[in-house]
Amino acid sequence: MENEIDFTLPVWVFLNGNSHLGNSLKERNVLQHNESVTIMEFFLLIDEYPIKLDSLVKSKKFNYTNILGEIETHLVAVHFTMLGDFELYGILDQAIEFYKHFMDWEDTSLDIEETSQDN
Repeated sequence: MENEIDFTLPVWVFLNGNSHLGNSLKERNVLQHNESVTIMEFFLLIDEYPIKLDSLVKSKKFNYTNILGEIETHLVAVHFTMLGDFELYGILDQAIEFYKHFMDWEDTSLDIEETSQDN
């Protein structure tokens, strides 16, 4: 069929809060794993701005080395999932890897943008 639409969703998607009501997510990084319908949010941990989560919120800390070689500590927290703990922590590990690749891409994009502005 000529007008057939590929209705397949990617495994990982960032949620976008832009609508007629404004940007409800602002600068937040909210990621959904479509296969498990798990919604999670990523935070950069900065001592001056601690993140305080309810003790029932599933979360995991991880380190990321940015383009400048600085080690950043991040936290991923789960908003929603239907998975049990064992399966969830496997998805969180995959999400962390996906997010690190995203941050690598973002750092490289910013570096290219800054370099082109300098020339």
